[in-house]
Amino acid sequence: MAEHNLEQIEKIREAVKQDLLGGRIDLLLGWEKGHYWWQSRPLFAQSEEDLEKLAWDSFCAVNLSRYLLEELKEHNKVGVLVKGCDARAFNRLLQDNMVPRDRVILYGLPCPGMLDYDRLAAEAGSVLLSITEENGQVVLITAEGEAKADRDEMLLDKCRGCIYPDPAVYDQMLLPPQGEKESPERFKKVEELEAMSAQERFAYWEKELSRCLRCYACRQACPYCSCRECFVEQENPRWQGRAYQPSENFMFHLIRAYHGAGRCIDCGECERSCPVGISLQELNRKLIKDINELYGDYEAGLDAELEPPLLTYRPDDPAAFSEK
Repeated sequence: MAEHNLEQIEKIREAVKQDLLGGRIDLLLGWEKGHYWWQSRPLFAQSEEDLEKLAWDSFCAVNLSRYLLEELKEHNKVGVLVKGCDARAFNRLLQDNMVPRDRVILYGLPCPGMLDYDRLAAEAGSVLLSITEENGQVVLITAEGEAKADRDEMLLDKCRGCIYPDPAVYDQMLLPPQGEKESPERFKKVEELEAMSAQERFAYWEKELSRCLRCYACRQACPYCSCRECFVEQENPRWQGRAYQPSENFMFHLIRAYHGAGRCIDCGECERSCPVGISLQELNRKLIKDINELYGDYEAGLDAELEPPLLTYRPDDPAAFSEK
């Protein structure tokens, strides 16, 4: 681990320790290392001993705000370490009245972008033992030696299109902000799909969604999937069948995507958590692109006071259909 990362972890630990041990928060949501060096999983810290496990590295991809839905049932006040996408997820939950603002303390962590272990391993070409990072590059350490790769090329897909690495909302910023980024290729895959014929697009999504196990991992990881009862579990009426059928897969993913139209924060947790690698972020980004073109640029989760376009009426909204 790079020396500057150790310094950052210690700074974060000291900042949150005062609040946790002083009783300002009952629980801290952060990250700790998993079984393997490339895994960073959620940490639920309630003591100084728990805080010793705290991690902050290039594998802290999990969006922590989603865990507030359960943890606020058990704890009066919760602290959360938030990257750019975690903070926007919090704003989404706040807009849906799913979390009370006065019971959450947000600690801001500007995000450098999270690394993709699969890309790192493929680039290494042999068993990857560890990595270090320096000057925008990743040093891949294997039994055969070392190799270097451009860090931006090793990022998770969801981080490649990120334009808001800094938290949009926070109570205390723990590290220096990075500022907005440009992402000219954010909608590149969407535009490629739009250029296809209707038959080609159907064939593409039929192939993608045929792999769906309907495990609902995408729903569980998603901050806009905050309904107390999901439509797939309703019995009366029953919207979703239980048997495996391609049509049922289409129904689940299309309804879920349309529920997120104007609400998706583009955090990519749905696709990252999918065990079969379905391109779910492409589906969501298509709707983000459409919302921007129809209603003007709108980024969900940046401002909790700004209502999503599809939940808001304005007299100047485009309504070309009314003139026909």
